[in-house]
Amino acid sequence: MMRTILNKGHRMAKLKYRTISKRTVDALSVEDRDAVFWDDRIPGFGVRVYPSGSKMYVVQTRHRGKSRRVTLGRHGVITADAARKKAAETINRIKSGEEPVERGSVTVAELAARYLEEHVDVRCKESTQRMYRSVVERFIVPAYGGVAVEDVERKHINALHLDLRHIPYQANRALEIGSKLFNLAEEWKLRTGGNPCRYVRKYREEKRERFLTEAEFRHLGAVLNEMEAAGRLPVYPAAAIRLLMLTGCRRNEIVELEWKHVDLDSGELKLGDSKTGVFLEDYADHAVCYV
Repeated sequence: MMRTILNKGHRMAKLKYRTISKRTVDALSVEDRDAVFWDDRIPGFGVRVYPSGSKMYVVQTRHRGKSRRVTLGRHGVITADAARKKAAETINRIKSGEEPVERGSVTVAELAARYLEEHVDVRCKESTQRMYRSVVERFIVPAYGGVAVEDVERKHINALHLDLRHIPYQANRALEIGSKLFNLAEEWKLRTGGNPCRYVRKYREEKRERFLTEAEFRHLGAVLNEMEAAGRLPVYPAAAIRLLMLTGCRRNEIVELEWKHVDLDSGELKLGDSKTGVFLEDYADHAVCYV
């Protein structure tokens, strides 16, 4: 049986009912959007699959008219059988009016999964979601994901921060996201004793922005023309690169540009969610940015 519903963030996801096991979960995949696949034996037990390949076990049930969804853990960190058992226990706790999980029993990997599901996916733009998810999955979970939230100490944070010292930008993002994780852990009553990320000093970050020189700018334009004329570069990617050159827009602002944002008569790109303002471009002459 299959049905389609509107999930969080007003995105459509196909919910397919099947018996969840290691074999079936290993085989699940999605392309553009995450989707939840629900179990046909325990109502409310499912696995959420992301385009990145990450898979999180979840449980959802209702109590006194309110729906509660709880992230149980990451596939590979916990087994399908353990997630099924945990789902049944969580449903019983919620229906009894108790907190879904006991303090001290939640690992950082499980906290991170809940953070991504209930905070990042709800409050952040897709580009920010991808960045946060990458930091969590590449750095935080492998470093101390198996440690109980209540047991994490500053030594765990310092060890990861030190390991990433050769990439200071990523080290600082891991520290920031870790700090947010433990603030939410206290808010969700999963931890006491303060934030272990406090007092860990960030690394100095070198400025990453560099503008093309006039010679580089002209060379890039010439290469685009040559590649397009030779049929080695399709027209749309070439046009996107020229827009980036002439407007100063961010990559996603051009890649995700829609016709409703384009005013050909006035030569304006009206970007409602832009951090850099409204851009005017004139291919024949110049580009101007109003911030």
